[in-house]
Amino acid sequence: MAGTADTLLYSAMRKRATIGVDIGGTKILGALYDDKFRVLDEIKLKTRPEKGEKRFTKSLAEVVGRLTAAAEKRGRVVAAVGAGCACSLEPKTGRIKRFLNMPDLDGYELGKRLTKLSGAPALVGNDVQLGLYGEQRLGAARGYKHVIGVFIGTGVGGAVIIDGKLHVGATGDAGEIGHYLISPMGPLAGSERQGVLDDWISRTAIAGEAASFAAKQWAPALFKLAGTDAGRIRSGTLAQSIDGGDKQIEAMIRCRARTAGIALSNLVDFLNPELVVLGGGMVEAMPALFLKEIGEGIRRHTVKSVREAVKIVPASLKGHATAAGAAHMAWEHFLSHASMGTKD
Repeated sequence: MAGTADTLLYSAMRKRATIGVDIGGTKILGALYDDKFRVLDEIKLKTRPEKGEKRFTKSLAEVVGRLTAAAEKRGRVVAAVGAGCACSLEPKTGRIKRFLNMPDLDGYELGKRLTKLSGAPALVGNDVQLGLYGEQRLGAARGYKHVIGVFIGTGVGGAVIIDGKLHVGATGDAGEIGHYLISPMGPLAGSERQGVLDDWISRTAIAGEAASFAAKQWAPALFKLAGTDAGRIRSGTLAQSIDGGDKQIEAMIRCRARTAGIALSNLVDFLNPELVVLGGGMVEAMPALFLKEIGEGIRRHTVKSVREAVKIVPASLKGHATAAGAAHMAWEHFLSHASMGTKD
């Protein structure tokens, strides 16, 4: 974690704030938190992958700059910045190894850039891992030591907490549930191999199937909302379609969610968690549907002792899980470095 002694000393003399940033495939969400992790301010911008690295850096600078100014207006200093990114990262350096949604950012020094923009120590991690960490520290998983988190949105991401600690794995990529193979003969929808969970239950995959339903006039409500353009079909659009009477859409999503639960049952049996947390845009838009179907898939395919021990709940921090988790972890690192500085 990069930082300076001057930052630590200056921060000690003023009220502190922390910035959390969630960098996803479609948006950048930044939030300013006080020392009790209450949101003081926030900003959300769309990402524009086609505009490349310069546009991304400009957007990141706008988010950090506006939140830093908001902290100053409140008489606070930004003590640390945390960011969760929907990509593969080098844990120690904060450098992006691979970002499928924005390939122009492969090799991007995200950690160093955040420190330069904010003047504060920066911590960077995977968005889903930090999202589950946020839920454990501040949300639905608080108090639990063995947790699986699955977040279903543009893609599907997973994370694991074992014995109270976030497990990131040897390369920082633990929890890649979206690459879980469910059928070697399944669809290939942008992944490296066909038939993986991401190509079955992600919003992108479901939107593609839903668009074909609209084109065949099997989903008249969806057709009125978005036509046959999969790019216009968001999580909320699908929920509206079901509310509008599109039974074919509901049946398709229920089937896919139940299949995802069956796939997850293997992981639940293997890790024997106390809790499974379900989050992401799709779950937020249709919580009852996803909890029922994924829960049913898990319960019917796990051994009795494991099934009786596990609870399945929705994420409570919703769209702020990653930003809150990133800010909280960055804050903890700040405190540990400040403590070491005092001892020295």
